[in-house]
Amino acid sequence: MGKFVIKRLLSALAVMAIVSFVAFAALELIPGNAALIAAGTEGSVSSVASLESELGLDKSFGERLFVYYRSFLSFDFGISSYFGESVTVLIAQRLGVTFSLAFFSIILALLFSIALGSAATLGKGKFLDAISRSVVQLFSSIPSFWLSLLLLILFSSVLHLVNVGDYISPSVSVSGYFSSIILPVIVLAIGETGPLLRLVRASLLRVKEEDWYRMGTVRGGSRARLIVAYALRYALPGPLTLAGSELAKLLGGTAIVESIFALPGLGRLFLTAVEMRDIPLVEGIVIFVSFVVVLMNLVTDIVLFLSNPSMRKAGGVRL
Repeated sequence: MGKFVIKRLLSALAVMAIVSFVAFAALELIPGNAALIAAGTEGSVSSVASLESELGLDKSFGERLFVYYRSFLSFDFGISSYFGESVTVLIAQRLGVTFSLAFFSIILALLFSIALGSAATLGKGKFLDAISRSVVQLFSSIPSFWLSLLLLILFSSVLHLVNVGDYISPSVSVSGYFSSIILPVIVLAIGETGPLLRLVRASLLRVKEEDWYRMGTVRGGSRARLIVAYALRYALPGPLTLAGSELAKLLGGTAIVESIFALPGLGRLFLTAVEMRDIPLVEGIVIFVSFVVVLMNLVTDIVLFLSNPSMRKAGGVRL
């Protein structure tokens, strides 16, 4: 167990080092900087130079890289050049909205995938199985921005059931909070249902080929009971692993949905940072999301390693 955890930690540190360097180098190579944007089109050369000195943009690439890694190791991402606040504080303020969207979306997608995947497995080659395959293709091909606009028009403009752009914190009103996030949660859940449903169905079909399952059916056991009570237990590690990875991915992939529904989350903050060339904020969000993805994968691997004896015998999880 100790060797497995150490191996995964070293792998995670290597990934973070590569991601952080690529993020820094990519932003440094993009033409223009925050000083030019802050000075505007009428800014003089001297004012731009003063702003660059204030923001540390007049230093060499190596000096900026050293300061970047030093700040990263101390979890201090600096001050946003656009908002004038601590990057860490800005991320913390927006994290709750994005995390709740990602969490509820994954839970909804997982529940729907398990229900439809189990039904499709029981009726392989029949109507429900055909429906499940159609759902996979349909949900995987629908653009999130198009679905967001469609639901926005239907439930806000036509049916007047929700108020878009009026985000309500759960500390103010729980019902108002769910009303303000239900549509974006549905949009994100639909996008995640396709791959999860495909994996649930494939995992259950593989379990059905096991000798113990066939023996259970020969002895007169109910196929539905075997699926629900036993097969899912062996089939879920794969979908749960994917769900954990998708949850982490959604923390950095909700920008379009948050912008359309006017939610104050990380995705919308990231778009603003990119538009305003707020390099400290962009770097901070990229590093934070990358760290969460790596951490979620690490935790998922450890949980599966502890819960599955065959993985412990094999020496770990192979991704």
